[in-house]
Parts: sequence; structure tokens; C-alpha cells
Amino acid sequence: MGMIQALRRLRLWGLSGADAPQEAAGQAEGAWTGAPRYLFLLINKRCNLRCQHCSFWQDNDDDRANYLDRDGRRRVLREFAALNPRGAVVICGGESMLDLEDYFDVSRTCRTLGLTCISVVNGTRIRDVAMAERMMHEGPHEISISLNSHRAELHDRTRGVDGAFEKATSAIRRLVEARNRLGVPTRIYAMGLVFDENYQDLEGFYDFVLNDLHADKLKLNFLQPSFGDTVEDVFFAEHHRMDADALAEIIRRCDARFGLGLRPEWLEVVQMYLRSLSGMNDGVRGWASGTRTSAHICNTYERNIMVDHYGMARLCFSTEFRGEKLAAEGDLRRFWFGTDDVRAEMRGCNRLCGISHSVRRLSSTVAPAGHGVGSGG
Repeated sequence: MGMIQALRRLRLWGLSGADAPQEAAGQAEGAWTGAPRYLFLLINKRCNLRCQHCSFWQDNDDDRANYLDRDGRRRVLREFAALNPRGAVVICGGESMLDLEDYFDVSRTCRTLGLTCISVVNGTRIRDVAMAERMMHEGPHEISISLNSHRAELHDRTRGVDGAFEKATSAIRRLVEARNRLGVPTRIYAMGLVFDENYQDLEGFYDFVLNDLHADKLKLNFLQPSFGDTVEDVFFAEHHRMDADALAEIIRRCDARFGLGLRPEWLEVVQMYLRSLSGMNDGVRGWASGTRTSAHICNTYERNIMVDHYGMARLCFSTEFRGEKLAAEGDLRRFWFGTDDVRAEMRGCNRLCGISHSVRRLSSTVAPAGHGVGSGG
């Protein structure tokens, strides 16, 4: 998989979580000494929706025989826990819940090791009370359901499947009901995608998520390129244009109305990102576009390890930067403390994925609200 193909996947791992530190604790001059905070672990590549802003539904798991197996994933999780006993693990896919036994094996292992487990899913597999309760008992500690809008028509159209809105919102309702009934502390969020067709109605979106669905939070992800180098990214080209000042005013109004506790510096980063896109004339090229953010806003190299389906570890989802195969016990530790060359290179990277929750230096909220990548809006 090439660098551009890997970068297209960032949308799905925009997640949220304990506020990312502006500086990593324990950083020393020379060799890196800080512990990783997040492990992103990929378990599959396929999806059962046909989202216009994503291309996972065009992939498959035909090469599953070459994937890191269940024992290998458990080994990686044990090594990560040794590096940071209070770390967080993000289950990544495709639609990761299409492989339920792999999905729950990761979440149960995290619980056993004392790690926080985080997941973003589309809600299609949380079809009944039994699955909602299973999620509470053995699933992730933080569950986000992807939701493109509070308008069913817009969500279904951009997700490419009729009825996707009903499945997503029903999943949130079932999870909230199960959580309240069982008295467990699982966090339940909606993960919103912000683009030209919905940004002017964010106030209604927040109202629906918080006061109708009763989710704990609406997290905002801003549209990024999605498709690989052989497919035109038409959705990004046609839907990335938003008025940065108008959006900022709308978000400030939402903050005041719903008490979101948003960080002003984060909002400035969002405006910078949109202004960086405003002059783009090659958006249809997606990740192959030459457009960059005007400021460096990423610090994934200070806190994240991404492990792909094959056991390849990197400090970013991009394959442009060097990675290492995790084949044996001790490899994860050697990788984390042996990649200062990669960190030096990544400090000069201004690719558009820097706005993602997974990698952005500044979180959206002033005060952390618990684990989860980029907590808050």
C-alpha cells in the first residue's frame, strides 16, 4: 500500500480522546524518552457502507492470511501496556465490527491489561439490546458512532446506503440505554464529519446529538482527502469549501449554548486549515494534491504508534515515513525508542491530515474529559 493510499484512511481514525499534550512529557534532547499514549491497531480493511468521503468499501480482506494474527495482536498489546500502563488503544478498520471476534478479543485484552480501549464504528452491527449490552460488558470504554448529519437524507446520501441514518442513531440510543441500565462508565459519542453541506447547521446537529440521542458528546472531524492515487477524490474536491469565519462563529454559538468548553486555539487551527484549502485547485487529486496547511499542527510522532494489518509499526498512517515490522517480543519498544530520525522528518510535515483528531497537537476542549483521541468537539 502506497503513502497516498494509507493517508486516505485517516478520516476513519479521527477519533477523540484525552487531550493531546502540547509537549510530550519526558522528552529529552537527543534520544526519545517519552511513553506512547495511543496505539492504533488495524484489524480489517472492508466496510459495509459506501461512503462518498471514504474508500474502505472498495477494499477487501482477501489477504487476511498475511495479517498479524490474534496472538500477534495480543503480544503487541502487552508490549504497549509495558510501555504505558495507562495508555489507550484505538481499534481501527474498515468497519471493525464486521469481524466481531477479533474486535472483542482486542477490547477484552485491553480491559485485562488495564488499557483504555476506543472505537469508532458505523453502528450497523449494534442491532439489538444483546449487542448493546455486550458492548458495555466487554467492548471498548469509549464508543463513537459515525454520523454525518442530523438530517437522515444527508447522512444516507453521503454514506451511500439508504437506512444508514436509522441504524446509526438506533445504535446510539441502544448503547445509551444499555449504559444507563447497567450503570457502567462507557462513554458514548457521535462522530460528525464537517463539510460544506452541514457546517451551517451545526447548532441543530449538536442539539440532536445531545438532547435527542442523549450521547455524551458530538465530536467534529473536518473533511480531508479520502481516496487513493488511482481514484479521483470527487467528494473532497466538491465539498471542502467552507467559510472559515462563518464556521468559527457557528461553533462559538454552539459552545455558548451547549457549554462545550471549546479551546479558542483549536478553533484558530480549524480556521487555518480551511483557509489553507481555500486556494486549492487540485482537490480532485486527493492526497496527491500539493496543498499543505500553512502551519504545522501535528504531533503524532510524540504520542502515537500505528500498527497495520500486517504488523508494520509507524508513527503515522502514512507510509512515506519509515516503519518496522513487529515480528517478536521487544520489537515495539525498539521501534518506539529507535525512531528519532522519523520524528525529525515528521516535524516538517504539513499534510492535510494534520487536522485529524488522531494526530492534531491541540485538542478541541480546554479541559480533558477522559481518554479518547482529541476529546471534545
